[in-house]
Amino acid sequence: MTRCLLFSVLSMFSLHVHAANSCVVLQYHHFSDDTPAITSVTLKQFDDHLEYLKNNDFNVLPLREVVASIAQRKELPERCVSLTVDDAYISVYRNAYPRLKSLNWPLTVFVNTAAVDQGVNAYMTWDQMREMSQHGVSFENHGHGHIHQIRKLKNETDEAWKYRITRDIHKAQSRITEEIGDPPRLYAHPYGEYNRDTLAIIRRMGLTGFGQQSGPVWPDADFGALPRFPMAAHYADMPGFKTKVNTLALPVISAEPVEPLVPLNQRRPTLTVTLAPGRYVKDSLQCFVGGSNKVEVRWSQQHATRFTVTPKFDLKPGRSRTNCTMPSSQSGRYHWYSHNWFVRKADGSWYGEY
Repeated sequence: MTRCLLFSVLSMFSLHVHAANSCVVLQYHHFSDDTPAITSVTLKQFDDHLEYLKNNDFNVLPLREVVASIAQRKELPERCVSLTVDDAYISVYRNAYPRLKSLNWPLTVFVNTAAVDQGVNAYMTWDQMREMSQHGVSFENHGHGHIHQIRKLKNETDEAWKYRITRDIHKAQSRITEEIGDPPRLYAHPYGEYNRDTLAIIRRMGLTGFGQQSGPVWPDADFGALPRFPMAAHYADMPGFKTKVNTLALPVISAEPVEPLVPLNQRRPTLTVTLAPGRYVKDSLQCFVGGSNKVEVRWSQQHATRFTVTPKFDLKPGRSRTNCTMPSSQSGRYHWYSHNWFVRKADGSWYGEY
């Protein structure tokens, strides 16, 4: 393929996605030099993030506004970013909030309410959150007890499990509404874990869900588990940060199976992805599973915009992701999609089971 033709095809791909209006959502936890690195950004990392967004004319939007826009297929600005935090740790109030307030930038905090109600020192207080709510911070549902919601208790029936999970989400919904006065509209799945049943529960409650898989949000994404880019440790370093905030959505209109919980007799699940109609440079697609490129990618002979991704190794119990990217015609920008897999041990149990 000539360079001219390659640029033409990539341009058509990029224009198609641009019209879909995607936005990058970032997920943080701690803002501190002293908290566990696996869930933290240092203050220098966060300052570098904010400086980059400010100096490169990014549009930092409230998450509710982003969700409403993509749901209604309204136009979003170029270089759209939304900032979110899980767990309502005290470093949000002490370190992130003052920085964002000085910039007049919005923030969304997903609150697991039991820890706040119990007065755990590592968490913010309701008084602090009420103060923040007056200055561009929105507080949303992260469950009451921050439990592994897809993990059933020993001898727990399906009905008892669904009741327990529903009650946990409802409890957080009522506590945030009582304390802040603004009913949550969004929900972040604790640990990024969900299945078809938990998606159905939050949909019945009228909530839009978010996971911890990577990629921008866009109108044809799953509103039960919209993606966010986790920011912590080396994943928050500036080279990766620049790549992630500049990504565009890979225009996935369906991904099968919808259920991310892998059956017990499988260890090499196949993901079938269908892209929106368009012309794609298929050889430029790169996919990884669990960070490994030891995968088989096959484009369908019957459907021009469909491909499958299968790992060439057994997934270990825990969480894994299939990540797929494709370069954009815009220098340094990539189209990105991520799909979760949750794998149990052979006997159906989990590591770290309670």
